Amino acid sequence: MVAETVQGFITAMDALKLEQRAVDEVQPLISELMNALTKVPVISHSADFEGGKKIGNWLVKLNQLRASEELSEEDARQLIYDLESAYNEFHRHLKLQDNRGGKK
Repeated sequence: MVAETVQGFITAMDALKLEQRAVDEVQPLISELMNALTKVPVISHSADFEGGKKIGNWLVKLNQLRASEELSEEDARQLIYDLESAYNEFHRHLKLQDNRGGKK
C-alpha cells in the first residue's frame, strides 16, 4: 500500500510538472492517489494528516470541472505544492509510526 501511494504521488507530480493540465488527465491521477492513501492504515486512521484533506479538496474541485477544461497555471502550481507538501507529510507520518514500532 505504501509503494502504491508513493507511486501515486510521483505520477501526479510528474504529470503536472510535464504541463498536463486537462481535467480528464489530472483528475484520474488525483483520484487514484486518494484511493491509495485511504488504504494505508497509518494515514486513513490519522485525523491529523492534513495532506489527505488537501488532496480530497482538489479531487472535489476537479470533479466539479468539465473534462475539457484545463487547470490554470496558478492552480497547477498550487496543486504541485499541495502534493509535495502532502508527500513530505506522508513520509513523516510513516517515520513516526515506524519509530513507535507500528505497522505500515
